[in-house]
Amino acid sequence: MYGCVASEHKAEEGLDKEPEQWKKEGEPTPLAEFLPLRFRQPGFVRKVRLTPLAFFDLCVSHNLASEDALWAKATELSEQGDRALLSFLLENDCATCFGKVLKARKAREKLRRAGLTREQLLAEYAAQNECSCATPGHCYGLMKEILQNNNLDGIWQKEVLGALRAGRAKQRNLCLLGAADCGKSFLLKGLEEVYQTYKRPEGGSYQLEDLLEAELVLLNDFEYDTGAKDWMPWFYFKNFLEGCSVKVGVPKNKGGNREFKGTAPVFMTAAGEVTLTRQGREVVKESAQMRKRIKYCTLQWQIPEGSREEVTRVCPHCTARLYLGAAPLLDNPAAPAQAVAAAPPSCSVARAAKRQRTVAECVPELRNLKNLFDVGVLTEEEFADLKARLLRGD
Repeated sequence: MYGCVASEHKAEEGLDKEPEQWKKEGEPTPLAEFLPLRFRQPGFVRKVRLTPLAFFDLCVSHNLASEDALWAKATELSEQGDRALLSFLLENDCATCFGKVLKARKAREKLRRAGLTREQLLAEYAAQNECSCATPGHCYGLMKEILQNNNLDGIWQKEVLGALRAGRAKQRNLCLLGAADCGKSFLLKGLEEVYQTYKRPEGGSYQLEDLLEAELVLLNDFEYDTGAKDWMPWFYFKNFLEGCSVKVGVPKNKGGNREFKGTAPVFMTAAGEVTLTRQGREVVKESAQMRKRIKYCTLQWQIPEGSREEVTRVCPHCTARLYLGAAPLLDNPAAPAQAVAAAPPSCSVARAAKRQRTVAECVPELRNLKNLFDVGVLTEEEFADLKARLLRGD
């Protein structure tokens, strides 16, 4: 078989086209007749047993991103006569082998991102992606409207940028307070796709495991209840918000327990301040210590019932532009005229009240514009136009 059927080790051009066959008497049966029918098909190449490196190459060549996709590809190849991948998966621990492949593929990108600041990652996302709103800039307009009606426009964006720059630290952990339907989650959820985001799981034995890879922490609708106590004891939670390292439980087959020392900033939404209760009573001193670690901003304006819209996916591009201080897409001269005409009436970006900016406000905004220009979000013409408008007080 090695001499007359092509394989990964021996190409077809290296085969013996007229092998000599010996027999004690009579004419020998042609060797090809002993071969399975599929071996005789033109261009057939035998696959040898898959090695770990060959497994890695196969995953990369087919761009397999999940275990389900891996098993589906193994089944597909098996039906086509190539059972090497299916055999490899059945003989080895699929989760462990595929986990190593994903780790190897992500290592280079992880190293690259580690060399950038979180603000640069935000600007990079804005530069490399497009708005996913049905009407360009729709989410941007809704977020601006929420902030303007709460007198937080400009203030909240600066707080977010400050938290991204500083990371976990006292008074840099931001929490949006407010009742239902005031837009707390809407203002932050777009950051999930920009950064590798840790969100507290519902339960499980290793609830902090994903924290090890986190670039940002988002605790939505947070309350320090019984579940939160199981997730992270109060003392450790206070240290975590100060920027201290935290012990993280990890299964032994993934390397065992580790320590999280990252600087991922913490963003939260909640109905009320984070407090500690024991036996049904608030521990006032502990709650006061938490106020030194968390900076609260309250959304008092509720979105009118008639204006509430079900936004199934917050646009991360709009979110990035909002926090970078970039001009809204609806004001972009290059935007299609029909998109501007279709702007929803709830967007108050264009009708924001004008006032003369102070020098203290202009300097950081000019710096933000320069950063956007440096990373390619703004063209030279856009940068010059926005700079002129800023200095004029438009």
